Amino acid sequence: MFGKRNLILLLINLAITGLLFFLSDQHNLLALINSLFYIAFFYFIVALLLFVIKGRVLDGITRSFRRFGKYMSRGMIDLEENGEPSEWVNRSFLSYMQIQAAVLIVLMLIFLAIYYLI
Repeated sequence: MFGKRNLILLLINLAITGLLFFLSDQHNLLALINSLFYIAFFYFIVALLLFVIKGRVLDGITRSFRRFGKYMSRGMIDLEENGEPSEWVNRSFLSYMQIQAAVLIVLMLIFLAIYYLI
């Protein structure tokens, strides 16, 4: 489940976190936690958005807008069918995003526990 690609991506994320940490004004544990939060939040939001799209929530809305567009254009504009939005999401990409978000959030929570216990 946690393959070589996920490990490489995690190392890249940790390098970006380290870069954000060193670019910040303060160099303490709280600045590291904040830097980790920025990266983890991005992955969490993207994974959540892809999860909602993959769950076929937006398919009906997209179908309604296409039907309305065809009705309003009355043949003047040919709206091409690109498929449903749930078909656009790749399952492996969604799992990468979910794993990265989960690992980064757990790491952030560990640092938060250390911060508040010290």
